[in-house]
Amino acid sequence: MLYAGIDEAGYGPLLGPLCVGCSAWQIDDDDDIAAPPDLWQRLKTAICRKTRDRRGRIAINDSKKLKGTGAGGRHPLADIERGVLAALGALHATPCRTDADVFDRLGSAAPPDSEPWYEGCVPLPCACDAPHLSLGSSMLRRCLEHAAVRMHGLHCAAVDAGPINDAARRGAVKSSLPWLLVMQHTHRLRAASGGQPLRLAVDRQGGRMRHVEELLREFPNDRLAIEREDETESRYRLEGSLGTLVISFTVDAEAVHLPVALASMTAKYVRELWMQRLNRFFTSRVDGLEPTAGYVTDGRRFIDGIRPALDRDGIDCTRLVRAI
Repeated sequence: MLYAGIDEAGYGPLLGPLCVGCSAWQIDDDDDIAAPPDLWQRLKTAICRKTRDRRGRIAINDSKKLKGTGAGGRHPLADIERGVLAALGALHATPCRTDADVFDRLGSAAPPDSEPWYEGCVPLPCACDAPHLSLGSSMLRRCLEHAAVRMHGLHCAAVDAGPINDAARRGAVKSSLPWLLVMQHTHRLRAASGGQPLRLAVDRQGGRMRHVEELLREFPNDRLAIEREDETESRYRLEGSLGTLVISFTVDAEAVHLPVALASMTAKYVRELWMQRLNRFFTSRVDGLEPTAGYVTDGRRFIDGIRPALDRDGIDCTRLVRAI
């Protein structure tokens, strides 16, 4: 069975990308897609949910719960970076030395070359020390070998202000953007599943409960059955030439499905790496400018601060600031 999860980061900001992460795990001894295994339990010798663990295990959880405050001199991204890079280390033999290595291995995650504020690589690790990361990757690989579980893939799709604004001019609404990226991941996973059962968990955004019409448009040749539609979860089964897909949209899916939690961390990490490049570009041009996370209130402060630089460098704001 292929067991995968999808989650997003950056839906609300004015600046920086909307990122949708996806983690997929191969379960060799279980084909029950109705009730996938608890990977936190199965991988408990290497993985936990907590940011502080006396056994030194890797924290995998909702990125909002793992991002720190910087108190005590600890980097806010320490746990998120360790988890994402440990997972990539379980997939690849060599460590990521720069953010460009991360983007390359995640696919569709690199900033556009055409935008000057994303130029130049960020050296990694930026929040952890390299020996600690190497130990985490080794620990995770050993655990996976003993648990009949394999990392099948870790991916992220990212879309920046320019394409978002282009879509808005064509009539797209904001809520449609995450769906498009979720479906990109879904089609890719089905194509890579080799016909084996696929269990896909997606974090439910907003209060939307019904997805039948959209799924039928995406998979017109599949038979679709509604398994559940209520306040906490919407779950559907599709049967077709590419095999069986059970896809669920669940409130707080990061707390239920480890693949969703790692997807959340991956999306957040990619967004933070993009923002490091953006902040480096503008703080080097505006004296005293404080970096931003790009969210609305602080994003407006940042845009006001960089406006002289935008005018001086002839930067088109529609490529930088989201309209929706």
